[in-house]
Amino acid sequence: METQTPHAGCRRLRQMVTATVVAPCTIRAKLIRILAVAVAILLALLGLSAARQVGDHENAGTTAADARLFDALQGFIHEHQKERGLTTGYVGGVREFHDRMLAQRKLTDAARGAVDRELAGRHDSAAGAVRSALVRVNALRGIRAAADRGSGRVERTYSYFTDTNVALNGLGTGLVEVRDGELRSDYQALQVLGSAKEFLGQERAVVLGSLHARRFHGEDYTRFMTARSGRLAALDSYPAWASAKQRREVAQALATPVARRLFGYEKEIVDGRGAMPAPAAVPPTAWYDAATGTINGLRTVQIALGEDIKDRASALQGEATRTLVLFGLLALGSVLALGALAVGAARSVSGPLGSLTRQAREVAGGRLPDAVAQVQSGSGTPAPLGPLTVPRGAGTEVQQLADAFDQMQKVAYDLATEQAVLRRNATESLVSLGRRNQNLVRRQISFINRLEHEDADPETLANLFELDHLATRMRRNAESLLVLAVRPARGPRPPRCPSPMSSGRRSPRWRSTAGSRCAGSMPVSSAVRSSPRSPICWPNWSRTR
Repeated sequence: METQTPHAGCRRLRQMVTATVVAPCTIRAKLIRILAVAVAILLALLGLSAARQVGDHENAGTTAADARLFDALQGFIHEHQKERGLTTGYVGGVREFHDRMLAQRKLTDAARGAVDRELAGRHDSAAGAVRSALVRVNALRGIRAAADRGSGRVERTYSYFTDTNVALNGLGTGLVEVRDGELRSDYQALQVLGSAKEFLGQERAVVLGSLHARRFHGEDYTRFMTARSGRLAALDSYPAWASAKQRREVAQALATPVARRLFGYEKEIVDGRGAMPAPAAVPPTAWYDAATGTINGLRTVQIALGEDIKDRASALQGEATRTLVLFGLLALGSVLALGALAVGAARSVSGPLGSLTRQAREVAGGRLPDAVAQVQSGSGTPAPLGPLTVPRGAGTEVQQLADAFDQMQKVAYDLATEQAVLRRNATESLVSLGRRNQNLVRRQISFINRLEHEDADPETLANLFELDHLATRMRRNAESLLVLAVRPARGPRPPRCPSPMSSGRRSPRWRSTAGSRCAGSMPVSSAVRSSPRSPICWPNWSRTR
């Protein structure tokens, strides 16, 4: 009994792989190879698409978490802004703010706790940026202690709160990476609204720090006007990002009686041109309440906008999950459908393709070239080419392929006929054009010669000689055009060189078409040289520098 060695088994396996995948000889093997390659490519594309879907799902989840963190951070900034106003006013001399300042500290600490809870367990870049920015808040304890001791200064207090709020407002918290256009617009609107709130809070703090002294300290008036301009600019840019509903909510928040009272106080301060109005005109408590009420109205819009962002992020996360599941099912169905289509193609393509291949070879190797050659030679019109036939039961694709071959035959036949007609017409047109040019140039040269004999002025003769030279070159161009027109149709013809020029002796100096001075003589019997490679003849001009 013969025993099969491992080397023989490996060799047989390689032969089978070669006959099936590397160099298949049958249609069935080729279809198997096509199926294998198609499945491999499909799986690769599905893998890439799946990776993208997974990335979208992860991005949606991260966006939802970032939206919650951003909302908590905006809540802390809002409470921090309120504490800034109260603390700055208290340090500036408004002692009735003491109890409210202590109560506000608890709200600020609670908002900071909400941010810490959102940061718990997160180690991404957005969380790291928030943690780094919150390091500034560690100085809040010293600011509070200085205010309680009575040693706090308006400048230092205002600078701490403002710098910290600006740094926190500038954080993107990961939402800058969102891919959804609506969510990005909402985020930009939220950022702009936060900037407007911050500028309004700065106005509140600057005025509270100066009302008790009835004058602005140092650069406080400049800070007030800068904050006011920043608020107006932010509110002007808000409609570019906000929806109609969001724009309407901001307009309503700025049209409340509290907001109108605030803007009235603000007008009194602006009209003072650096001088603080009397306490009766702008009471500190009334100013704080009006500014805080307006900021709270904007905060209400900001909260609604944050809820929209969180809802949109949650909806995107759910949509990404559903898309990922549907994509997996679609990938599985695509693989199964591809296998079924390959099996059906193997049954309905192999035989009809063989028949169509034989007929196509006959057309390509005999019938079509013979018909085209007969049309091009002008020996008569050949009989139309017969249509290709396919066996009964052939697939629709094979029948369409046969129809395409028939159309190709007809187009090739028509194209050969049209090209022959176009070639004859083009040749006749070029010949006619060349002869017309020759006749016109001959008449022109004759007229010039007559003028040369009638005029004896040297300058006029020089101009006529130059005109004669140009006319001679035009005549040569016309002859060249005739040569080019006749040669493609009748084959190359020998050049007619040398040929005498009929013009008389030229002036020893004349000006060429390029405008340069040339010296030489052109006797009547001067010859025209012809290049052995071209049927076009050119005059043998003799030039000296």
